[in-house]
Amino acid sequence: MVDELKIKWLENKLPGLDLVIFESGAVQHIDISFIEDNSLLHSFKKEYSISYGKTSTLSKIISEHDEIWSEIQINNRLVVNEKSIFLCGEGEMGNEGFIVKTDINNNIKMIIYSTTSNPFIEIIKKNNSLYFKSTSNFYVVIDLLSENITICNEDVFNKK
Repeated sequence: MVDELKIKWLENKLPGLDLVIFESGAVQHIDISFIEDNSLLHSFKKEYSISYGKTSTLSKIISEHDEIWSEIQINNRLVVNEKSIFLCGEGEMGNEGFIVKTDINNNIKMIIYSTTSNPFIEIIKKNNSLYFKSTSNFYVVIDLLSENITICNEDVFNKK
């Protein structure tokens, strides 16, 4: 990871853009959006999806923007194993959410930041996946084996 990212992380700041930043330094632009779906009452009648845009590098993104850094607040943390910790929370504007994977020494391994997801407040491990609950009542799901990122709109943990 870029040294500037490490410094900003220790200052409780992340790039406040719709991105996934991988340990390799590769950056993938993302968009978390929704369509109306009256059957999804728990998620305020919205069905969320994630789409992927162009790839880049953090250095290039920093050079293309005047100020990318957003103050963050960590809402939840889960130690997955002896190597990995996941954290989630919110950005400074109230509509932003983030997910960060670190090692046990607090070195960033992956970041997901969304300006449209709303804050992430809960982390649930189920089998080989982590579910990050948004205040909009959908989940960003990370497969721990492949690190594939998807969205789950079902109310999977509150079924009666």
